Amino acid sequence: MAQDLFNIAPAFYGMSMVPQASWVDYGFALLIIAGSDGEVSDPEMEWLTIELAEALGVDEKIVAAWEEYDFDEEPLAEVFAKIDSRSVASYSKLLLYDAIRMSYADDEYAKSEREKVGEAAIMLNVDKDTVLGIEALVEQERALEKLRAIIL
Repeated sequence: MAQDLFNIAPAFYGMSMVPQASWVDYGFALLIIAGSDGEVSDPEMEWLTIELAEALGVDEKIVAAWEEYDFDEEPLAEVFAKIDSRSVASYSKLLLYDAIRMSYADDEYAKSEREKVGEAAIMLNVDKDTVLGIEALVEQERALEKLRAIIL
């Protein structure tokens, strides 16, 4: 089973080895959330398949699975049920954080995306205050990126 494991960005995510299947379904969950407004925009898909994939060291097979996935076909609860959350440190909060970042990739965190994040938080047993904190963190990170671009 060692072939089923791969290194990911341990400095950011706090772990060094995760089953590949968990990252496939992790991406599927992000697609369902970001697609809750009716589409996964090109910037959202690029965030997932380029930015996150590179940060995690995801191989091409996983990226291909994400690109082919129909986010309308599977309920979020079913995707969550397939993910071994014990294999990913702080899995619930990280997934919500990434879902919000992905949803903002097209410069719009739509009401339906925000609602789907709330729905996911309930399924993942993450309290509302924590979700608000994660949303504020993402907004602050975006503001700092804009400030950096203006100054530099």
